Order: sequence, then C-alpha cells, then structure tokens
Amino acid sequence: MRLRRKGVVIAWLVLGAPLRAQAPPHSDISWTAEHLPESLQDSRLLAFPWPAGRLAPGAWQTTFDFAGQSVRADSADATGLLASASATRALSERFALGALAFFDRATISGEGTRAFLRSSLWSGVPLDLPAFADFTHPRGEIRHWGAGGYAAWEKERPGARWRQTLLAGAYLERLEISRFRFDFELASGADTGVRGALDWSATYTFVTPFVGIGWTRDLGASWTTSPRLIAGLPLPRRRLEGTVSGPGFSIAGEARGGAVGDAYLGVNWEFRHRPTGLGFDLGSSLWFSGTEGVTHEGIHRAYLAHLSWSFGGGKSRDRS
Repeated sequence: MRLRRKGVVIAWLVLGAPLRAQAPPHSDISWTAEHLPESLQDSRLLAFPWPAGRLAPGAWQTTFDFAGQSVRADSADATGLLASASATRALSERFALGALAFFDRATISGEGTRAFLRSSLWSGVPLDLPAFADFTHPRGEIRHWGAGGYAAWEKERPGARWRQTLLAGAYLERLEISRFRFDFELASGADTGVRGALDWSATYTFVTPFVGIGWTRDLGASWTTSPRLIAGLPLPRRRLEGTVSGPGFSIAGEARGGAVGDAYLGVNWEFRHRPTGLGFDLGSSLWFSGTEGVTHEGIHRAYLAHLSWSFGGGKSRDRS
C-alpha cells in the first residue's frame, strides 16, 4: 500500500510538472501591450521640466529637459527619447505661473516570447482560446506629446537651508501607438500551429492633473541639490484596444479588464550646476529602475537617464 502511494506521488510529480508549467498564467500578452506605453507616461512625469531658480517678481525662467529610456518586458523592448520645455514667470517671491510642452517617442523591438493568449479583447474569434502561443517579431512606435500649465508656490524661511517649491497643474496628453504588432503561432489547444497577428495600434487622449513638491539647498557656491516628489493621474482611464487576425478573419475589440492610463508617483533627486544651468537627475534613474517592474508587471529592466538645462530666475539671497 505504501509503495503504491509512493508511486502515485512520484507519478504526479513527474507527469504533473509539464501540466503545471502549462497552467494559465495570471497575465497574458496584453499586459505588454498596455505596460510598454504606460512606461513612457511614467518617464514623462519623472522628466518633468521643473522651474529651477528662485522666484523673483517679474522674472522669467526657462527649463529644457531631455531623457533617454529603455524598458524590457516579457515579450518586447521599448527604447525612446523624451524632450520637454517649460517657461515660468514669477508674480512675486512666493507665486508664479508657468506653461509646458513635451514630445516623447519610443520604438518597439525585441525577440518575442511564449505567452498566454486570451480572447478577453475579442468576441467571435474562430480559435481555440485561451491558449499558449509563440509571439515573434515585436515592432512598432509610440509617440507621446502634450502641453499644459501650472502654478508654483515657493517658501523659504529666513536662515533656512532649504527652500520649498510646490507645483500644481494639468496637461493634455496624447498617446499614439502605431504599427505595434506581434506575429504569433498557437502552441497549445485544438488550433496548435495556426498563425496570426496582434495589432495594438490605437490613440488615447488624457487630461492629466499633477502635483509636485521639491526642496532645494545650496551646495557651496556652484551647486544645488533638489529632492522632489511628483504625482499624476491620466483621466479618463481608457480600455486597451487591439486587433487579432488569422486565417480568414480580422477582429478588433476593447479589453474588458485592462486599462491604459495609471496613476503614478515619481521621485527625483537633481544636482544642478548653477553657472551653466545644467542639472543631473540621479534620483529618477534609480527610482525608475527600481520600481517600474513593481508598478507594471512583466517589465524586467528599466533604465532612464535625465538631464536638464535651466536659465533665468532670481539670484541667491543673503542669509546673514
């Protein structure tokens, strides 16, 4: 009897392993289609063009920001460049108004992977789904652009080492996903071997309110350091759109579960060289690398390099 039970356990371990390996995962290929574009939205908030100088009544200050992003997900990679600019006019030593504009672009590539394909986006697909499939030749482009405005408040107590800046505003953003495609071949189920393609091309428009808070301190005569927090919420959230095609059919639909446009909290820590106006944001690089895979399932590697150039604004005040 004991030998028989041991035999059952061994058989379950040996024969059940392949079945467990083929068990439906929590996520599927649509997670990559959703999370790669959203990573560009996250990078945009991290590479926000903050006003860098002190507020001085009537004075303008301008900031240009540039960033490079590289993200690797389960089945595709996204590599892009981000550019933005802002102009801020101080109405007093405590209050200012500003405007910003940005344009970001990323290309999609990679080697593909084996992943799960569900029919949650489409009805009437003549395939035996859900099923595993081999996804190959990911390609496409993401363009992200927009403009908006903000108000800035600054507070600096006499003799204090830190001055505090608070931002609040909103921007209109447009996320254009074009020719984002995967080829696939079903690897399980009754339709094993059937080939087709997924196309995630779509355009999403959001109004994104944001708030930010930063603290700036002088480091000697030539440098400043500025840790910052910024948060944004794209509204309204949009359902993920996609098209599946195969032998004799092409069906478009919207996801019933997944949505594009997530709330995001970002962290910066910039070091600025005052004579040249150049800023080096080490904090956003560490934050993006350490958290993007947590906030967006399926992303395994995330890099961001962020530089800025700012000029104008008020001079240092005498604290003596």
